[in-house]
Amino acid sequence: MAFGAKARAWLAGPWPSPGRARAPGAGAAPAPKAVLPFESIPRCPGNKWMRLLQIWKERRLENLHLEVHQLFQELGPIFRYDMGGKRMVLLMLPEDVQRLQQVDGYQPWRPPLDPWLAYRQHRGHKCGVFLLNGPEWRMNRLKLNPDVLSPQAVQKYLPMVDLVARDFSKALKSRVLQNARGSLTVDIQPSILYYTIEASNLALFGERLGLLGPSPSPASLNFLRALKAMLKSTAQLMFMPRALSRWTSTQLWKEHFESWDYIFQYANNATQKIYQELALSRPEHHSGIVGELLTHADLSLEAIRANAIELTTGSVDTTAYPLLMTLFELARNPEVQQALRQESLGAEARISQDPQSATSELPLLRAALKETLRLYPVGMSVDRKVASDVVLQNYHIPAGVLKSFLVETLRQEDVKMTYQFMFVPSTPPLLTFRAIN
Repeated sequence: MAFGAKARAWLAGPWPSPGRARAPGAGAAPAPKAVLPFESIPRCPGNKWMRLLQIWKERRLENLHLEVHQLFQELGPIFRYDMGGKRMVLLMLPEDVQRLQQVDGYQPWRPPLDPWLAYRQHRGHKCGVFLLNGPEWRMNRLKLNPDVLSPQAVQKYLPMVDLVARDFSKALKSRVLQNARGSLTVDIQPSILYYTIEASNLALFGERLGLLGPSPSPASLNFLRALKAMLKSTAQLMFMPRALSRWTSTQLWKEHFESWDYIFQYANNATQKIYQELALSRPEHHSGIVGELLTHADLSLEAIRANAIELTTGSVDTTAYPLLMTLFELARNPEVQQALRQESLGAEARISQDPQSATSELPLLRAALKETLRLYPVGMSVDRKVASDVVLQNYHIPAGVLKSFLVETLRQEDVKMTYQFMFVPSTPPLLTFRAIN
């Protein structure tokens, strides 16, 4: 079962070559060897408070990454970017990121999503690994690793994800064949979202939602609506200080809290059901990652629920958008699409015998996914606040300053499209699918 995909004329241009982009400021004089003070780092012009208000406006989100891209060209691979009360240093070069990772330590500090944190603080809920920092983050992460990230854990839930992927392909092929022309031009984004939520729920809670079937249950659709509303309100609230948005965006905060209330209630019911089945030694089926965590009892029930919720919500867009953009890039690069198909056909028998070998048997597919993540990063930046002083590009940066290293791309249109999809998903690409066997 396979498909060919073709993109509508939406963003012309070939797949970029894998070479490195030209480093900004390449023609400038070599940096002096002496370490320069923090104040010598190039600084983004403009008022830091006006910048905060401008970024908060929804229209500005579409071009934010493109503006930062331009600043890298003008100021070089490192510059100060103050916004509101935050002092930030923005980095671009991989060697600087590597240096930051070396001083990160065992407890890297990451700025949490404030809308998510606000809800948990107001409702008195525990935070999971997405929002924690410090020793508590490390403790949770170490206890989650064996059941979530280890190769043995992956072997357990990979068949679940594979089952959902096959159902997704089957449903899509059925829609294609129902068309008299044998093709289907469609906005595939909603279907991909259904797939990621379905796969995530099965891997975590061991249950299907039925989102890929002809008639999903009202409970499943309500859960889907709550997730979508929560993600949308998060994007609208995350750039504005809470003390200000609580007065200017009261309705948005109300929608955000109501969405989280439903998500928490759903996860709590699912966790309690698994707990009761395990307590009675009558599990009806493999109970997923949450069942493994409950069986091992390394974390409290509340901590397991908190992490399950954050894994559920955090795995939706981080999977859906890369998959959507991979399909888009393959659609506008048919030669790469054909090469991937030939690779998968050649490895089909070996992967059927050993599903765990898929990653090693499909190197071109791995490269395609990595290229998609490079061109269309899920998040606009990766942020760290290091605990000790560090020297980057011969500049001294004191501890406690927030550093953001952004993903750079070869072409500006790729950067712009990233933000159009992450925060203004009103114009998704239309893809044409055809059954080819």
